[in-house]
Amino acid sequence: MEPPQEVLPPGSNGLPVLGETLTFLKDGFAFVEERAQKLGPVFRTRILGRPTVVIVGPDASGEFINNVHVQRAGAMPPHIQTLFGGQALPILDGEQHLERKRFILAAFTREALTGYLPTMQGVIDRYCESWVNGGEVGWLEQFKRLSIEVICETMLGLKPGPVLDRLRADYDLVGGGFANLPIPLPGTAYTRAKQALKRILDVFERVTREHLVQPKTDGLARILASRSPTTGGGISIEDVKVELHHIVVAGFIVWAWFSTAVLELECNPELRQRLRLEIDRELGDGPLNIEGLVKLAEVHNFAMEVRRTSPVVHVFFGKARQTFEFKGYTIPAGWMVLWGHRASHMRPEIYQRPEKFDPSRFAPPRAEHLRHEYAFVPNGAGPATGHKCAGYEFAPLLLQVFTADLLRGYEWQWVLPQDFSYDWVKLPPEPKGGLKVRLRRRLAVEGAPLRSASPAA
Repeated sequence: MEPPQEVLPPGSNGLPVLGETLTFLKDGFAFVEERAQKLGPVFRTRILGRPTVVIVGPDASGEFINNVHVQRAGAMPPHIQTLFGGQALPILDGEQHLERKRFILAAFTREALTGYLPTMQGVIDRYCESWVNGGEVGWLEQFKRLSIEVICETMLGLKPGPVLDRLRADYDLVGGGFANLPIPLPGTAYTRAKQALKRILDVFERVTREHLVQPKTDGLARILASRSPTTGGGISIEDVKVELHHIVVAGFIVWAWFSTAVLELECNPELRQRLRLEIDRELGDGPLNIEGLVKLAEVHNFAMEVRRTSPVVHVFFGKARQTFEFKGYTIPAGWMVLWGHRASHMRPEIYQRPEKFDPSRFAPPRAEHLRHEYAFVPNGAGPATGHKCAGYEFAPLLLQVFTADLLRGYEWQWVLPQDFSYDWVKLPPEPKGGLKVRLRRRLAVEGAPLRSASPAA
């Protein structure tokens, strides 16, 4: 009896050598979604000279974490791996990955999150007050500053100042390297990104050595205090500075969630009012706490819908460990396997009218995210000790704190005319007009400010 015939997924190899790389870099989100709609949830292409299969949907999310079929080592294109700092968690497998992940998870326990909350709120309060006092504000750049400041203060104990300003500028350069061809010539985006990465890692090494001399209570201190259950040793300086870079890259892009949040709040005034009423009813005007945020069911669903729809990352990188079958197609060993992240959250078999922003889809009785084990995986699928993002609770908490603080204390008006369309070449894509607004404090019924200026403003 003859063995079953192998059937490659539908698709195209594109141009010689380059394949479909240029189209992929121009707008990776459209690249994945348009082909998934035309060819189905598994299709082939050629990216950066490598035969590639792209898989999307909830079944794909589960398959991507099947470490019998998909590995991370050797998956990323070399320039992407370089800009991730080398041997970081996204490219590790097996025991090496598990050992490293245990250290990093020490910074994201429930106790740690509770400790970070006042810092999160303090930074957001300070930024909001500066926006009120500053006339016209470009929210896009401000969101980037806010995000990296929260990450760096909670994780590394870094306060605002020249070091943090330089880090933010360098992360802009690293982002440019991810989104462009890896041309290793002077002055190219890739070369500038590598130079910026070296400066970033030098800062993280210096901060780590300072923590070893004078222990603190931030995320880095928790990582350094953690001990391996197998060897009893701690994490090395080389490993921790690479993982700090990974944490900042993953956390910094929360600014894209902020952008989606404010745009959708503007497009949905009735939703904005419902969220405000819930926030006023449950939180009042005092400091935020975990218990109070848990009561905000509508804010929680809103944050979930922001995370489902926001264009942050189009794909994650894997490699076929062995030849395997998926959805009736053969994926040969050694092929690059790309999991279409955002496209997996836009599947009509799971989400009714998936292109529509609708937080009620997460509330009973619809609960569309429960239709499949891997229907809602904005921070990756599987257990925390696997390749799911270590900050899978940190980032959503930051988004909810931002939403609650902004809505209960402030009103805003867009500066018009303004281009709200996205520049899809950038990663994450950015609203072209910069999200220019004017803010004022929200007024109570009596006409007085609902909340006083923050002492930190």
